Amino acid sequence: PSVFIPFFILLLSFSGSYGQTAYEVALNMFDKTRQIKSLSYTMAKKERIDGEIILQVSAVKLARNPLKVYSCQKSPKKGLEVLYCEGDNDNKAFVNPGGFPWFTLKLDPMGSIMRSNQHHTILNSGYDYVVSILEFLIEKYGPESETLITYLPAESWQNIPCDVIEFNNPYFDYIEHIVKKDETLISIARQFKLSEYMILQINEGVDDYDDVSPGQVINIPNDYSPRLIIYIDKIRSIPLMMKIYDDKGIYEIYEYYDVIVNPRFDRNEFTLEFKEYDF
Repeated sequence: PSVFIPFFILLLSFSGSYGQTAYEVALNMFDKTRQIKSLSYTMAKKERIDGEIILQVSAVKLARNPLKVYSCQKSPKKGLEVLYCEGDNDNKAFVNPGGFPWFTLKLDPMGSIMRSNQHHTILNSGYDYVVSILEFLIEKYGPESETLITYLPAESWQNIPCDVIEFNNPYFDYIEHIVKKDETLISIARQFKLSEYMILQINEGVDDYDDVSPGQVINIPNDYSPRLIIYIDKIRSIPLMMKIYDDKGIYEIYEYYDVIVNPRFDRNEFTLEFKEYDF
């Protein structure tokens, strides 16, 4: 018995929700996140920028269809607010810097200022984008994905029991890509579901996302990542943490705290006039 019990506990630590395979847990996560209409959460975002892991913590509120996002940074730029409403304000975001120049700016979410030292944009807020990375890889590798996704020992995250799944991608590599007419790093990344920031970083001499021309040969990864680890809430089937690797190690980590699914927002909650904002 003394030998059997520890072994039984170890076995349970690798078992998933209700006897599902890791692959099935991933599919269920896709389904649950697609049903979400609104979210509020705090995100700790850790991204490798120029070789250094940079931490940014923000409180986020989000509504879908159309996309509406409000975020307020807690660190490192405490008080920096961003408000974006799809289809409004010429699709620009309102930005309160929380300091100099002491007035609200109207900026392009895809522009160089808002993209500076960021892997992603405010348009990628919520679960849709990060979940779509794994979803795309599963679709790409088809039935083989069922063996590429495995369980790691179950853990608690913020005292919430989680399934921990891992996607190990043995096919990850860097390849050459010939730039076509009207292509940019962003359009290339979207076509193949890659990180545009990663493409920018691995191509010396390319200074911006549109700094390429037809016929130019650039390097791109053939997949987003060689390894992804996702902590999934056992009850709600939503991701609470994602660790994404490249060939150098940790590339980005996204941690979701205090997640509320489908909160009700006030009618003016995604406007500059909302009483809790400082625009």
